[in-house]
Amino acid sequence: MMQYGNCCNGQLGIVSDAVCFTVNLSNTAGVALELWNDATPFIINGTIVVENNGTIGSSPTAALSVNGTPVGGFIVIAGQAKSITMNNINSIGLIGSGTGTASVRVSFSLNYKF
Repeated sequence: MMQYGNCCNGQLGIVSDAVCFTVNLSNTAGVALELWNDATPFIINGTIVVENNGTIGSSPTAALSVNGTPVGGFIVIAGQAKSITMNNINSIGLIGSGTGTASVRVSFSLNYKF
């Protein structure tokens, strides 16, 4: 855990942050809607949770994109939630596919040493 003020006695400080928000997702035509981007030189690890609160049968799916690449098999249909833990996260995005708009809740932890 990071110590403020005097910093820590070790060579590396550790930071763990949590982020949570809701987006209205519609069809993005295969292009990821960027939600978070790492502009630091640190290697960031974490867990990403996507919850699609859209209407079952009439809302778009939410596919996860990490580091500009869709995550294989990570497609969240309306009424479903999925999570994944990954290493070396540089960006997080969602790709919407289908008709209508879905309320999608995204939560992720960011863990790194500096």
